[in-house]
Amino acid sequence: MRRVDEDFSQELQQHLEMLTEENLRRGMTFEEARRTAKVRLGGMTQLRETHRELHGWLAFESFFQDVRYALRTLRKGPGFTLVCVLTLGLGIGASTAIFSVVNAVLLRPLPYPNHERLVRIEERHPGSGALGASFLFANATYANFNDLERDAKAIENISAFREWKFNLTGDGEPEQVAGALVSGNFFAALGSKPALGRMIAGEDDAPGADNRVTVLSYALWQRHFGADSGIVGRTLQINAENYRVLGVMPRGFDYPERSELWCPLVPHGQFRDNRRAHLLTVIADLRAEQTLGNAQGEIVALGERIEKQHRTDDPDMALAAVSLKKSMVAPVQPALMVLVFAVGLLMVMACANLANLLLARAAGREKEYSLRAALGAGRGRLARQLLTECLMLALPGAALGLGIAAWSLQFIVALDSRDLPRFADIRVDWRVLGFALLVSCFSALLFGLAPALSSTKTDLNASLKAGAAASPGGTRRGSSRALVVPQFALAVVLLVGAGLLGNSFVRLLRVNPGFSQNSVLTIGLFLSPTEYPERDVKSAVLLQQMLASVRSIAGVRSAGLVTALPITGGASTDFVIEGRPLPPANDEPSADIRSVDASYFRTMGIPLLAGREFTDADNANGKRVMVINETMARQYWPRENPLGQVVTMKDWGPPLTGEIVGVVGDVKTNGLDEAVGPMIYWPYFQFPQLFNTLVVRSDGDLFRLVPAVKAAIWAVNKNQAISKIETLEQVLSASLARRRLYMILLGVFAGAALLLASVGIYGVVSYSVNQRTQEMGIRIAVGAERGDVLRLVLGQGARAALLGIAAGIAAALVLTRLMASLLFGVSATDPLTFLEVATLLTLVALSASYIPARRAMRVDPMVALRHE
Repeated sequence: MRRVDEDFSQELQQHLEMLTEENLRRGMTFEEARRTAKVRLGGMTQLRETHRELHGWLAFESFFQDVRYALRTLRKGPGFTLVCVLTLGLGIGASTAIFSVVNAVLLRPLPYPNHERLVRIEERHPGSGALGASFLFANATYANFNDLERDAKAIENISAFREWKFNLTGDGEPEQVAGALVSGNFFAALGSKPALGRMIAGEDDAPGADNRVTVLSYALWQRHFGADSGIVGRTLQINAENYRVLGVMPRGFDYPERSELWCPLVPHGQFRDNRRAHLLTVIADLRAEQTLGNAQGEIVALGERIEKQHRTDDPDMALAAVSLKKSMVAPVQPALMVLVFAVGLLMVMACANLANLLLARAAGREKEYSLRAALGAGRGRLARQLLTECLMLALPGAALGLGIAAWSLQFIVALDSRDLPRFADIRVDWRVLGFALLVSCFSALLFGLAPALSSTKTDLNASLKAGAAASPGGTRRGSSRALVVPQFALAVVLLVGAGLLGNSFVRLLRVNPGFSQNSVLTIGLFLSPTEYPERDVKSAVLLQQMLASVRSIAGVRSAGLVTALPITGGASTDFVIEGRPLPPANDEPSADIRSVDASYFRTMGIPLLAGREFTDADNANGKRVMVINETMARQYWPRENPLGQVVTMKDWGPPLTGEIVGVVGDVKTNGLDEAVGPMIYWPYFQFPQLFNTLVVRSDGDLFRLVPAVKAAIWAVNKNQAISKIETLEQVLSASLARRRLYMILLGVFAGAALLLASVGIYGVVSYSVNQRTQEMGIRIAVGAERGDVLRLVLGQGARAALLGIAAGIAAALVLTRLMASLLFGVSATDPLTFLEVATLLTLVALSASYIPARRAMRVDPMVALRHE
């Protein structure tokens, strides 16, 4: 069409010049001559417009002819159409579901106006960090935050926060609310505006100011206060103190993730100058004229200066500036990239399977294509018709895929991977719909191009002859076999990946956590820092009374207390051993630390290996004692008795010294996949804390026990908020949620790949048997045993499968190394997993080939020789 327009324009210009010259010879001025010539050419211009409209209408009509013909053709083969739509729906559904997760977690911008300029300032220390990094990440100290506020020039709105818990009382049942203590610039850094009232500002976190103010989340405002429009200025009971409500944040604002309440961060005591308590997350905005690279250079230099000035406090400390979004998603990005790669392989397999089906179907339409070509249809016209048919398959496949994706997302969300960042944002939005449409159109082109090109290479003379229907089979059989090989190769990669993750998960489940997880209920208790200051004996008395009240419940075998449950992480401390040389300041040993009561070890089923457990006599007035774990005893007293040794903790205010009186078994502290490190247990009533968990062992139904436990706690303190009521089994399961999600998703993809590979090999072998019916008949007629025919057909399927398996193993040996960080207790090249996958796929190929092979064995030679 473009060439036609260019030719017509050139011709029109020539006529215009000729008419203008003729008018000039008649004595007209140039303007008159040109105007008159244009009037005379108006008819030709109108003709061109009519031609363009006609051409466009013909193209439009031709497209709808292709659509109508495609729909009629697909209706004639409902089984074929259904298989194609289901295959495509499976591929598009899986792709769209994973894209939804990736879109929510990695691609979608943070829901803050300043999201592009938000950075996080991290402290880094030498050590073995995540993903093999040579450093450990840490939160910032308040002193370093002060230095950043004063000296950093490339960033502004420098703010800090500490995730915190708040006991909300006075309106119905006490409720524990997750939130944060924030500095005055916190909301300004994020650029967010309140839905009601105002936000916390600089004057609210100043020492001596009225710091008892709060800001509520939209969700908390609706849930707890019934969306009361008069909430601003109202006084609430938070942690047993009166707080005035400043405002309500807009719907969806919950940073740090899942926060519902914010109060000012006010330093107290030595906290402002502390350079060892890494408690704060620091965020800021890049200044308008600055880049992240500029800010990074300045922050690194500032960190070097701080470390040099305070080397004895925090040796080898370094600062770094990273994108806030990157810091949030970094822990899950490698796993999500593995899933994206896996679903890409599955989509390619689905397209290869459809291409195989279309190639087989094209053989039966050889005469149709030849006849259309003989009547004047060019190769382009035939190819367009076939691609239109592919598009008609892709559209219902996309609709089915969206349905599968929506169901899959419900399943993914139901897995409740609470440690997956931005998990609540996963949903189907316009980006997801656009992705599904794009994948549908691209896949239609991908699986339709090879059949379209193959089917339009038509030998008219051979195809139109009688009996020619079988003639083209050789080329298409080769094409189909060529597509089966990569299908099996991709299936190997997916199955090996799923097998390695599954093997890792099974090994994790077999890990001994160090405690008995059955029949134990856990209840979170956060004490009001106003009523029960940290390390105050009042908190010990309160919790002792609560324990006694809970133990009096019928069915309770024992109840204990701990500051942080196993598996969930917790506090740690540097320590020194009395009688040994002091280690260098940057090489002090460290240990995890927990405060527990006398019944904790018995309730949790943690074995005593030496010495004694705590007793009620180990109280605030008793001798300072501690219990250590087996790893600490083996690591620091390998050839001597640790009992009686004296250890001093350094990181918890004034040095705290105690004598080792017992050794207990190792307990997994930071997850089943983390190595056990040294652990120090203090008697709770010598080292009380604000954050605590009750553990209750009972032989009955644990959840039926919950009302009685709540009543027992509230009988002691009616305003005590209770949170995270879970069984110990649920706590352990939640720690594996992310790994479980990855394993299930990759396992589903691998299962789908196995199904597609088996359907692919069945289709190829079945098509080959149909094309070689005469050959099979002749073989049997001249004396071939039916077993020979069986071996011939099975061998054809096995050869294609083995080629694919060999190629897949070679690819998997390389690609599975990328998921090494996701594995536990198994190598990325585990030979047993590779052998199991190869055996499974070989058996699948032989099973899929057996059905058409049996059909070939039963061929009647007389019928076969008459087959056309």
